[in-house]
Amino acid sequence: MKIYLALTVASLKMYFRNKQGLFWALFFPLLIMIIFGIMNFDRYNSPDVGVYDGANNDASRLLIQALRGSDEQELLNVTVSSLEDIHDELEFGSSRAAIEIPANYGASGQFAEIKVTYDERFPQERAVVSTILGQVTDAVFKEIAQVPDEYRVENAIGISESIVVGQGQGFKAWLIPGIAAMAIMQTGLFTVVFTLVRFKSQGVLRRLKATPIGASHFLAGQLTTKAIVVVLQTYVLVIVGALVLGVSVGNGRIGAWFDLTILALLGGALFIALGLAVSGWAKNEETAAPIANIITMPMMFLSGVFFPLSVMPDWLTRWSQYLPLTYLADGMRAITVEGASITTLGSELVGLGVWIVISFAIATKLFRWE
Repeated sequence: MKIYLALTVASLKMYFRNKQGLFWALFFPLLIMIIFGIMNFDRYNSPDVGVYDGANNDASRLLIQALRGSDEQELLNVTVSSLEDIHDELEFGSSRAAIEIPANYGASGQFAEIKVTYDERFPQERAVVSTILGQVTDAVFKEIAQVPDEYRVENAIGISESIVVGQGQGFKAWLIPGIAAMAIMQTGLFTVVFTLVRFKSQGVLRRLKATPIGASHFLAGQLTTKAIVVVLQTYVLVIVGALVLGVSVGNGRIGAWFDLTILALLGGALFIALGLAVSGWAKNEETAAPIANIITMPMMFLSGVFFPLSVMPDWLTRWSQYLPLTYLADGMRAITVEGASITTLGSELVGLGVWIVISFAIATKLFRWE
């Protein structure tokens, strides 16, 4: 019995001293549970609707506010924009309906016709928007014109509906660039961390400093290799995803591949710099792995790789939208799904640039050759 207890105690000590084992056995499941717990998948998600306000008066603004609902009950996620923009968003799947408020809306004694265009691929959202628009329009007009509730208002306001088939490619096309961005993060960070930490612990970098090659040449070669791998893996993931899942890349625009290359290199530079920072701080592979995982795991689930940020609470998306992986995933998604050019990715490029500067500054401060 004493031998059994001694072996049990020794095994427990060995287990709890294994930081990598503790991370995957305890911390990682806890992290997954907490993240998926705060994502409220069963809540009502308001359909995205684009509105063109041709009247731009008190009556139209009251209608738009009524469509949005209240703080306690959000009805529709309304974005007011130009006529061209709301139809572009509808065509490419960014919204589920385009609502045009006519210029004479709210004018006394005039018949106003509200035009609504739906995406044929989303019948459930169409039913929701149609019901809410009908109820809200009737209520708002009665409030403005002070019409008694028992009267109907068909002769004052009409709603005409039409249907288009959008070009958006759904969740499959949305997922591919997110996975590619996650792979860039994993490659850029983990391969650098484990390679350099191992070489440091084995004294490889210290020996290289005494040779004509030099540690700096070796490091530059390693980083160039990682950059090439990042670009190649991006191509492989996007091409295989497009072929297997049947989606188009960049709406057929050839220049989208060049834009993806630039964005992949920027993302690779960012996460390679983070890898340098971690490898400089960590003394061995046992401490490097938990640090790297603590950086990557939250971003993997909070940067919109697998799920839209809309499923997360507002307080969480306020800061998760500024994560480096969020900028990379959003940029790659804009290029592959929407056919955007890299020159139009203002906020994404600025965000990546700021994170690259921060990451290299930290790496410069922390990195050691031995």
